Amino acid sequence: MTDRIAKQKLNVIMIVDTSTSMRGERIGQVNRAIRDIQKYLTELSGESSNVDFYLTVITFSTEARLLNGDKEKRVDEFRFKDIWAGGWSNLHLAYETLEPLLCKEKQGGIMPDFGGVAPIILLLTDGHPTQKSADQMARLKRVPWFRVALRYGIAIELSDQRTLACLHEFVDGNGDVIECYDSRLLERIIKIVVMTASKVKSSSAPVHSGEVPSTNEAVHQEIQTALSEIDEWEW
Repeated sequence: MTDRIAKQKLNVIMIVDTSTSMRGERIGQVNRAIRDIQKYLTELSGESSNVDFYLTVITFSTEARLLNGDKEKRVDEFRFKDIWAGGWSNLHLAYETLEPLLCKEKQGGIMPDFGGVAPIILLLTDGHPTQKSADQMARLKRVPWFRVALRYGIAIELSDQRTLACLHEFVDGNGDVIECYDSRLLERIIKIVVMTASKVKSSSAPVHSGEVPSTNEAVHQEIQTALSEIDEWEW
């Protein structure tokens, strides 16, 4: 029990587009990636003397939902069921779902009341939002834990500039946008981003919600190195 109390929480939040265009290979790759990520984070949490990992999955299509209805689950307690795709791409609803989660626990959110490790937030999509999401993004940017979060966006087989602009706005210099040109590589890219970020940040010092953690740049460099190891022909 002493070890459990001494550890910091590290929240990994995945925001997954489940609109109709994600059906088939794309959503299958996402499902496999999440299963492997859960196993990896469970092992890493056991090895780390610093953090316990918690996982949150937000899916968005016509509606936005918390997978299993859970705001968060410790990774070893997370029960994953395959995600299915269908419907519109209402990203603004995902932002509305995310915002209250990034409040302190005493305010009904999932972030620690004192200290804590800045969360990792991954957004992946294969098309532009059905409705504008600027207002919801503006509100998110006023949330301290969102501002310090390490944020990555994955663009899946698209050349739509509106979508890329939306992802860059989400990241806003505190992470990166990665273009996945072949959905067959999606699982691999998701795992590189989440696993690398988690490993680096699990050894970082706690931060307060108003501080930008210096580890974010170290994470960025590690991810870029890992991605560069994918053979050029695969891209």
